[in-house]
Amino acid sequence: MSINKKSMSEKLAKLDEAVNLLKEYRLAPYENFLSDKTLQGSTMYYMIIGVEVIVDIGMHILSSAYHATAREYKEVIEKLGEYEVIPEKFAKENADMAKFRNLLVHEYGIVNLEQVYNNLQKAPDIFRQFAKYYVEFLEKN
Repeated sequence: MSINKKSMSEKLAKLDEAVNLLKEYRLAPYENFLSDKTLQGSTMYYMIIGVEVIVDIGMHILSSAYHATAREYKEVIEKLGEYEVIPEKFAKENADMAKFRNLLVHEYGIVNLEQVYNNLQKAPDIFRQFAKYYVEFLEKN
């Protein structure tokens, strides 16, 4: 199976949209974030979208280029490092964002808003770096 670059481009555009919105949201002071349910919801939604897109693109690359599979989101990120799609150190540093996505999706009743805000401060840059590595990989393959 070959890599569907058109689909990857569309997904990268969605990731770029999420990054741009999250960059805007992270400018809000912590106190405003805590009191603004709309901002909280939008932040969590676009963080979920960001991780989903990263994992979706990663899984497509793994299956198309390496005939590899993964059972969990975290494993997708780890395998991207193993196959050198992204630097292994970067993969290890960011594999736990899959756990954070699972917390937002499945444990939404116990979400810690301080943790969400702290992750919001880092997520746009991490997502942007994933996009950069994906583009570099796609240009070579």
